[in-house]
Amino acid sequence: MKEDPLELDTRKRIYNLIKESPGIHFREISRRLDIPVGVVEYHIHYMLKRDMIIGKKEGRYKRYYAEGKHGSREKQVFPFLRKKVPREVLINLLMEPGLRHRDLKEKLQVSGSTLTFHLKKMIKKGVIEEKKDGKHKIYFVSDPESASKSLILYKESFMDDLVDNFTDTWLELEL
Repeated sequence: MKEDPLELDTRKRIYNLIKESPGIHFREISRRLDIPVGVVEYHIHYMLKRDMIIGKKEGRYKRYYAEGKHGSREKQVFPFLRKKVPREVLINLLMEPGLRHRDLKEKLQVSGSTLTFHLKKMIKKGVIEEKKDGKHKIYFVSDPESASKSLILYKESFMDDLVDNFTDTWLELEL
């Protein structure tokens, strides 16, 4: 008889969290489930070997996704949705496409250099686009459908009031 890879409760909890929170990183799994790092490491390794999940290196973090559940566009946007400032940039650009640097800086209440740092990374990965509008640069989400879908489908995993407000507003506009 073939063994069920999700027979163990701990492994099943880890897998379900990865499935419900795509792009989650290792330490966050350990923190959210209150499972020791060594135990998480063992089960992650087990699931990677059996192609149940995939790990994708993003900067300093390795992010995990349930195999076959997400397209490449979603995987591009998830790492940015998992961080506060980039997530706020995306939400603001989804709600008001074409914002300038100054507008974003005021809305997010961050320094210009912090915003520039995140914008450059997001442009490089193709998540947002920069266009010239006279003397100013304006910004747009490259694939608003994919970004908004990811926010709506996985809103519970972000634990963020801004995401909740966005999804409520977006869904009202869709009706």
